Amino acid sequence: MKSDRRSLATGVGRTAIAWLTYPSALIGSVWLGGGLLDGGLSPAGTVACVGAAFLVLCFALERVSPETPRWDWSRLELRTDALHALLTNTIPSALFRLLFYSGLVGLADAFDQRLGSSLWPDGAPRLVQLALALLLAEAAAYAIHRGLHRSRLWPLHAVHHSSRRFYFLLAARKHPIQAFVTYGGRLSVLWVVGVPADVIALYTCLAAAASYVQHANLHLRTGVLGWVFATPELHRLHHGREPSAANCNFGDVLIVYDVLFGTRRTPPPAEALHDGLGLPDEIAVDHHYRGHLALPFVWPASAPAADTAGGASSDSS
Repeated sequence: MKSDRRSLATGVGRTAIAWLTYPSALIGSVWLGGGLLDGGLSPAGTVACVGAAFLVLCFALERVSPETPRWDWSRLELRTDALHALLTNTIPSALFRLLFYSGLVGLADAFDQRLGSSLWPDGAPRLVQLALALLLAEAAAYAIHRGLHRSRLWPLHAVHHSSRRFYFLLAARKHPIQAFVTYGGRLSVLWVVGVPADVIALYTCLAAAASYVQHANLHLRTGVLGWVFATPELHRLHHGREPSAANCNFGDVLIVYDVLFGTRRTPPPAEALHDGLGLPDEIAVDHHYRGHLALPFVWPASAPAADTAGGASSDSS
């Protein structure tokens, strides 16, 4: 199902949504998550509540101020991505925790005993700890994400790139094997240095909110924030259909590592990407959940590699 829905917001309202949504999401996710933790909610419950809140918020905002009606969700993809949210985003991370959490936390304790003090500055203000955790986790996320594009693991990650529309629940679309690697990599660097559970929860809240807004069908403008954060405009270019255009902007929440390693690229006007997202035409995608699970294993040998263009040079806004 596709509708020809137009924006309900016009003029000042549409402009306000465009400029305020993304920074408000970043600040609001941390504020809400911190409040829930201080109120006694568990880290897992906090992450679940903040994630649900931003799912509802993005759904509502897409009804009010969409970037384009051409990105309106289809029932098939919505059902499939709901299964990704329920299964792919929970089971692999739980499995990784079951297999590796005790060992990595034990390693952190061994480091602390060897040093005679805590490796992690757990006495620092929570926001300072969050900033440090964000830098660490995003370094791992950048390395993993760039590696997925430039290795034989690309067909796994291509599941996430398979949609030709941007909408909020696309953030949840990942192959379970990729989810295991991605979540595991980010969590591992935080566990092994002894980051407290409440700080990891805040980072996860921030990452979830940023991802939902990043993938939403929203008319957004972020300006200079695109030199620090992986804003929606930058991420849309990363989802471009042509591998030569999409081999850039690998950051999840932050774009600073793309700036540092020369893979940041600025996008063309938004309209140029409205019909240019997804995988190349020669890759047929079955958008049932089973089709997403099977995609890496039926990947056509003739399909272009994700790193067709090699590197991507940094550009100015």
